[in-house]
Amino acid sequence: MNLYEAIYNRKSVRKYTSERIPEAVLEKIKAFAGKAAALNDQLRVEVQIIDCTRKKPDLKGLWKVEAPYYLLFYSEQGKGYERNAGYMLEQIVLYMAAKGIGSCYLGGSRMGVPLMDGMRRVMVVAFGYPEGKLYRDSPLAKRLPLSELCVFKEEAGEQIKTVLKAARLAPSAMNTQPWRFIVYSNRIYIFSRKPALSVKMLDGMREISMGIMMSHIMLAAEELWLELITSTDEQYEGKNYKSGEYVATVTLH
Repeated sequence: MNLYEAIYNRKSVRKYTSERIPEAVLEKIKAFAGKAAALNDQLRVEVQIIDCTRKKPDLKGLWKVEAPYYLLFYSEQGKGYERNAGYMLEQIVLYMAAKGIGSCYLGGSRMGVPLMDGMRRVMVVAFGYPEGKLYRDSPLAKRLPLSELCVFKEEAGEQIKTVLKAARLAPSAMNTQPWRFIVYSNRIYIFSRKPALSVKMLDGMREISMGIMMSHIMLAAEELWLELITSTDEQYEGKNYKSGEYVATVTLH
């Protein structure tokens, strides 16, 4: 199973066995994290793995999940750093899923130090071998249909639809699915839907969710051997939208 295939099979795992993951596998996870594609490769990032197989996890905050291991993602706080973190993190959890390891994003949870070497802890991810099923069939994922996520301005070919199907399956904070798309024959305009109430933490989680979704677009394009160009369009960027904001334009060839 590759990362693209894992998009259609991964689910959040909230119960784990106490089985230890071989040290060599943990090292491979860290090595993969170090070379994951980034939206902004100028931002410094670092991943820590916390082994809690022999101790109770020092985990605080909302939505706590007890697991044998935790991955802490730290990032320099530059422009778009939360979106970049989501983009990279999703590749890491999909890599784990492909290796038979379950995971769960713990937005709002805290572990370790909040700041390290000028970088902020952006996310905690629980992971380990699952107690129960690791995978699910994609039709079981509770996601909005493309008809509610997309406005089709031109006839979209099968490749564009395949990319959109992968984007649709992205996990998001509280399953809010904030992404919306305006679709042409070879490009997708991406928008982020604003919540009714703006809360700093939730705004950050929305940015992470958008990064997660954009990683699905990237992985689907790679699977289809499509050239992907991400840019911003001044025509959309300068506008003030009541219910959302323009994020980026993705062109596929």
